[in-house]
Amino acid sequence: MADIDNPEALVFCNEILRPLAEKLRDLDPVVSDIMGRWFAGMNVTIGSSPDDNILDGRESEGVSRLTAADVTNFINQCATIYTQFDGAGVMDIVRKPCVRILQVTEE
Repeated sequence: MADIDNPEALVFCNEILRPLAEKLRDLDPVVSDIMGRWFAGMNVTIGSSPDDNILDGRESEGVSRLTAADVTNFINQCATIYTQFDGAGVMDIVRKPCVRILQVTEE
């Protein structure tokens, strides 16, 4: 098998693939935290009704109003990501191209 030194391939790997791998790696603990918070009771607090609005008062800033159903639908997508990341060997594959270390910030 030949080594690859094609300039376009190197740019793709170093400027597209590696930064994306780092973003995905960094997303893993965030999604895990969100799922933990959701199932620690936020799911009960918010519920899933399309008739229940999240009243954060942000409409004047041009931010869309969320409903409980919007939040639940988003959480369902996070659960899909969480399940994928939790698969055997998945994060090893994601971490392999990473250059920078994972930066964890405390809230």
